Amino acid sequence: MFPEKRTDRVYWLQDTSLARVIGRCLLLGSSRREELERWRVSGGIDLAQCVENVMRQAENHIRKGQVVTVEEIDDALNRVASRCRFSGPRVRRQRAAVDVDETLSPLYRRLSSRDAKWLTRMILKNYSPVTLPRNLTLKSFHFLLPHLLLFQDDFEATLNMLVSEPISHFPPHPEPGLARNLGMIAMQHLSPVVGVKIGRPDYYKARSIKHCCQMIGRRRMSIERKYDGEYCQIHVDLSKPSRSIQIFSKSGKDSTADRSGIHHVIRDSLRIGRPGSKLSRRCILEGELLVWSDRHGKIMDFHKLRKFIARSGTFIGTENDSPPQPYEHLMIVFFDILLLDDDVCLKKPHRERRLLLKDVVQVIEGRANISEQRILDFSRSESQSHLENIFAKGVAQRWEGFVLKGCEDPYFTIFPGQTNGSMGRWIKLKKDYIPGLGDTVDLAIIGGKYDSRDAGGLKQIHKLLWTHFFIGCLLNRENVLQSRSKPKFRVVDVINRHCMSAKNMQILNQFGEYTACGIDSGHGFDIEYGAGNIPGMDVVFRTPFVVEMLGSGFEKQSGSRYYTLRFPRIMKIHWDRSFEDAASFSELQLLADDARAVPSEELGQEEAEWNKRLKLGNGASGYIVNRSQSFTSSSGVTQGPVKIRENIQRKNHSNRTYYPYLYGRVNGINVPI
Repeated sequence: MFPEKRTDRVYWLQDTSLARVIGRCLLLGSSRREELERWRVSGGIDLAQCVENVMRQAENHIRKGQVVTVEEIDDALNRVASRCRFSGPRVRRQRAAVDVDETLSPLYRRLSSRDAKWLTRMILKNYSPVTLPRNLTLKSFHFLLPHLLLFQDDFEATLNMLVSEPISHFPPHPEPGLARNLGMIAMQHLSPVVGVKIGRPDYYKARSIKHCCQMIGRRRMSIERKYDGEYCQIHVDLSKPSRSIQIFSKSGKDSTADRSGIHHVIRDSLRIGRPGSKLSRRCILEGELLVWSDRHGKIMDFHKLRKFIARSGTFIGTENDSPPQPYEHLMIVFFDILLLDDDVCLKKPHRERRLLLKDVVQVIEGRANISEQRILDFSRSESQSHLENIFAKGVAQRWEGFVLKGCEDPYFTIFPGQTNGSMGRWIKLKKDYIPGLGDTVDLAIIGGKYDSRDAGGLKQIHKLLWTHFFIGCLLNRENVLQSRSKPKFRVVDVINRHCMSAKNMQILNQFGEYTACGIDSGHGFDIEYGAGNIPGMDVVFRTPFVVEMLGSGFEKQSGSRYYTLRFPRIMKIHWDRSFEDAASFSELQLLADDARAVPSEELGQEEAEWNKRLKLGNGASGYIVNRSQSFTSSSGVTQGPVKIRENIQRKNHSNRTYYPYLYGRVNGINVPI
């Protein structure tokens, strides 16, 4: 029912490759193969529906005793996944000489057209357009199942808990009042299993400081810095000396081998096998993997991680990155402890877990640390002002944000009725969650592409032509403006339905139809792709859209040499602007540099500016940084001190959108720098 939960199984089959396999399995002729390929057509149906349509033309006759069972499907998919190096270690251990066609043929030839459609979607791990309501579906099996999956994020481990004492005697669907009581009883008998990932708590997004304080109420809160790294859950079992450390990623995948570069740091920070270690048998901790630079004495950008962390033994997206430097290395920041020997820390309040974490973990400069924390009592009147100051300081220092946890809250509230409101939930506070405070820039949408798999989730869009849209930045903006040269765009990113509202998706499809033309037709642009992992466009818009985009900072995407918005989403479509008004490629890079650079001399001034914006609550963009520097002309002559204004010069028809554009006055003349 939930194939996406099988992160340990990677089939290495996407629409194109799976369509070829199915065609061979069903021995399709050329005309029916063409019918199978209709998923490629813009506005058409997905591959699974194509499979059903093709098979319906010659429906399989299923004889008694030949019905495909769940066990057969499970075994077949297990064998297909065992050949892929990105599958989990337990699946890979079953590896044999697997022929995909031979494995899947017995299934497709014994399934009805309808069932073959759903098998196809199961392999693609996407049942869209059908969405199963997760909690309702799980509760239909047993009222405790969705809650136990929080405790152990694994179906096998969860089902084992359901048949354990005393839970095995509980009715599967009790009355609400009895369900709460039984949940409390079950909680007393649960203990985490080392080697099975523990689920993560739910969290709320704070949309303003005031909204954050409303969710907090009068609680005492731990305010922890949110680090821009890779989450990991570390399981240590000293009864297995050869593989005592196991590391799970955020998705639940076993990533122990890929994170081997941090194993010795974990051993040293826990003092395993040395005097003073608080660990005698086992423990489970949570942390964030980062890259530390000894030369710069600080945590490096997120994209640096891909040079140090492989994906199933392969380094992905590093072809345009500089090689790892000898002064750069992995670092881990611990922020929670969930189990220590027989002490189930999940049930303890955060205050006690934090004290225990400090007792267990030895800080190693630049290698292992404990997350930065402040405690605020929100029963005091000045707490909101203190939170504003802490947040403003974090934003000025370019921190990703903060996570707020109740000091008296357990790790998570597993069963319904234990707490009310936001109690037991974390609160994330980031500037891009607050309207007007995120990084915004005007960018041009220059083309579109249709993906039938994404189309399933966009049934509300009338006449869906494209599901993906391409962000392009001018490389020759000055030449276009001055001499009307042929525009040359670099495609820097692709956005989809997750990056915009349904209304904006409808608008782009509706109005894009009037200016769309083939990629090889006379659209009047030169187009290059910034990274190899960006797919090709289906159409180019002769009149590009200009949109105001919001991001959570900037990042270098996999395989690219440039920065673009992180987690981009469309805020507004500007109808009064042309692509010449959007940010050029160089302007986008300047904006990224400015957004990432931590001011040294003006840090206090910038904190004060952010404080003002938080108090005003309107999130007006832009701030002024004045500094003197010498300006060198093209002839190489230094002209003297020049006042530079950053991030404020170019207001493009709006007092809300700014790009960095440096200029100075030399002998009374404006000079771009």
